[in-house]
Amino acid sequence: FKEETRISELLYRPPDDTTESTYLFNLPDILPVDISKLNLQKESESAEKLPTIHDMPKGYFGRLQILKSGKARLMVGDVPFDVTLNSKSGFLQEILCCQTAALDRGVVANIGTVPYSLSVSPDFEH
Repeated sequence: FKEETRISELLYRPPDDTTESTYLFNLPDILPVDISKLNLQKESESAEKLPTIHDMPKGYFGRLQILKSGKARLMVGDVPFDVTLNSKSGFLQEILCCQTAALDRGVVANIGTVPYSLSVSPDFEH
């Protein structure tokens, strides 16, 4: 399989497929998006800097598109990002959620196994 084909096969799900999958998306430290178009309330000091993932609103992040070519693209606002499949890991990867302030003791929840990780990078060609 070509890398692009594998991404489309991994991410595309028929409407009747109810199996759960967990994917790890590696995002850049700084996102080249226009904060004003995302309706973010920023302080004047941080409005001059490019936003990080922590500056983005909680919840909806962007739209994942599967193109006819088989490639995947993530649209954050009007900025396209390329999505590429990373090399498969030779060891088990789990995503855990840690909450340390719960009832004066730590709580750890296993969200799931990560069979594949994907890298997201700005599409400089557009």
